[in-house]
Amino acid sequence: MSVQRKGAYSADDDIVDFILGITFEIWEEGGVDLIHQYYAPDSIVWGLDGITHSAAEVVEGTRETLKGFPDRLLLAENVIWSGNREDGYYSSHRLLSLATNKGPTIYGAATGVRIRMTNIADCVIEDGMIVREWLVRDNMTLATQLGAEPVAAARGMAERRTPELTEWIAAETARVSEVAVPHFVDQHVTPREDPTAFAWRVLTSCWRGDRKLFDTTHAPYSVLHRSPLSHYSGRGAVYDYYANLRRIMGDAHFSVDHVSSQPFAENGIDIAVRWTATGEHRGEVLGVQPTGKPMFIMGVTHWRCINDRISAEMTIFDDLAVLSQTLVD
Repeated sequence: MSVQRKGAYSADDDIVDFILGITFEIWEEGGVDLIHQYYAPDSIVWGLDGITHSAAEVVEGTRETLKGFPDRLLLAENVIWSGNREDGYYSSHRLLSLATNKGPTIYGAATGVRIRMTNIADCVIEDGMIVREWLVRDNMTLATQLGAEPVAAARGMAERRTPELTEWIAAETARVSEVAVPHFVDQHVTPREDPTAFAWRVLTSCWRGDRKLFDTTHAPYSVLHRSPLSHYSGRGAVYDYYANLRRIMGDAHFSVDHVSSQPFAENGIDIAVRWTATGEHRGEVLGVQPTGKPMFIMGVTHWRCINDRISAEMTIFDDLAVLSQTLVD
């Protein structure tokens, strides 16, 4: 008779140790069934490629991933958190994923390709169990490394979209469309004084195209990492990246949905922002001409601020899923 393994972590552990430890146990040590210990039975995971209900479905999805990538490693780059033991924690966990494609995936047969991609998981943890999670996957980078044609891969994602996902995106789009930019964005604030107000100022400068404001929040040498394979160096290049997003999505609405922060060194701070943006397909992207269809982004951004300006940014959202929205019948 086999004895079920028990995980080493509990609600009494340091939250960063907890997040890093359970990730290592589940993936590197192959303890997939430990998900039942660390995820609540009625947990829910939101992603633009699907919504997962229950620990059992998380186990199923993990096993499916391992069929295609049996040697997958999830290497922690940062955990930015807020909360406490009594009230619950919120963690934003950025991961570099390394894996070899040794089995079939939704993109085709095994390729033998060694892939690199970045994911961020934002989790609510109560009594040592994950109860809610927002998962942003870099699926475009994954698909292209496996040799998939992006538009074809996006069309396949559109065909797999469930009614539940469609309804959730529609509800989120309606919610974000009603969010007003708060009046305090006109008031100067440093990231260490008020991370949430600072986040609103930064995203306003990005989505409204306010170059003067943008230059006050970003260091001249700031760098944007969109994936392990896509980087923008210098404040001007980062601004131009967001200008291109605005070209594609038109007059987008946006919302700051959650902010966590932790001090960094003596003069810095790390900030995690979960945000959403909605717009209409107004600009050509990867050969797909404007359709006017709704576009919805769920993104997570990690900023490292030094001397009260952004020195480095990692922004992850599912480009492939966003492109698929333009291909839905």
